[in-house]
Amino acid sequence: MSGRAVPALEGGSPVRAERLPFFRSSFGDAEIEAVLDTLKSGWLTVGPKTSKFSDAFLAATDLPFGVPVNSCSSALLLALKVLGIDEGDEVITTPNTFTASVSMIHQAGASPVLADIELNTYGLDPAKVEAAITDRTRAILPVHYGGQACYIEALREIADRRGLLLVEDVAHGFGAELHGRHIGHHGEAAAFSFYATKNLSTGEGGYLACANAELEEEAALMGFHGMDRDAWKRYGDRGGWYYEVKRFGYKFNMTDIQAAMGLVQLARAEELRDARTKVVDQYQSAFAGREELILPITREGALHAWHLYVPRLAKGTLRIGRDEFLKALTAEGISPSLHFIPIHHHPVHRAYHGDIGESLPAAEEFYEGCFSLPLFPTQTSQETDQVIEAVLKLLDFYGT
Repeated sequence: MSGRAVPALEGGSPVRAERLPFFRSSFGDAEIEAVLDTLKSGWLTVGPKTSKFSDAFLAATDLPFGVPVNSCSSALLLALKVLGIDEGDEVITTPNTFTASVSMIHQAGASPVLADIELNTYGLDPAKVEAAITDRTRAILPVHYGGQACYIEALREIADRRGLLLVEDVAHGFGAELHGRHIGHHGEAAAFSFYATKNLSTGEGGYLACANAELEEEAALMGFHGMDRDAWKRYGDRGGWYYEVKRFGYKFNMTDIQAAMGLVQLARAEELRDARTKVVDQYQSAFAGREELILPITREGALHAWHLYVPRLAKGTLRIGRDEFLKALTAEGISPSLHFIPIHHHPVHRAYHGDIGESLPAAEEFYEGCFSLPLFPTQTSQETDQVIEAVLKLLDFYGT
């Protein structure tokens, strides 16, 4: 190992003295002014900016119908409920996702069934989905992982042929396209996230896109206490105080404060995506040809949103495992993350699914080597160079 820089974990000097965060907010003066304007307007919850944001989001994505909500988790649960998913039903989904994708299936009263992923997009493997269908299966819930479109066309074909519903988890996917169309068009419903780290952020927030007006109407009703807000118009002679509760519902609405931020972020969408792509291009160029890394790809016909940049350590190329690699990277002053610990590894889900790792070999293989590097719009070229320097330093030192 003569001539190789010694990692900080082994007593060497770190690449950075001050830790580079995994994510840094890209809100600017325009978002701040928009929030202040909203506070001064008096409309703090559901108001004119929420409606304006909803229209602008649909226009930006060319989706036909939908309602803004307070989180992607709420959007997923709302989608399942308005589509009639209930106790006794099964919903096939991926183990390579955040807990919300699966937890909301439980919250709807249905049973999640985990099917394996494929190792190109890291989304659901259509062949494994087909094999998992039973007479209780009602829906497929794929996740567009990291901002990359999964093989959604094949999943749509399976759903149509087998008489199933399709609900897209697009938490990572704002800005991603497939064959020139924004992802989210293939399902009966599609759930988006506007969480703090997402490509379009309102701090907290989400959107439920719907395939038709009937689903939109039901989602708007169920997502706001089951209150028929049009009743004010129909019963105007009773005064503005009158409303009717049509069914039991939830408190899932977006606020005007969130919507004000979202409107600014929508106007900056191309700028923010380009900034992320610039960081990724720098990573891809620097890591190309390194046998120790399996780099993420963009599938043919797709535009990657690059919510995450997730390379994998190639098996057998390092003297340390992924966990130790991340520990060493952290010691270099870089903050990595991991997306995701598979669903069936978490205690609450393992208690339900049991020990099923052997039936999900691709998900296990992905998890064994995957890690996420810092990726955010305000990340400078120098910061990206420091991440690259730290990764290459460890690859060189720990290589077999």
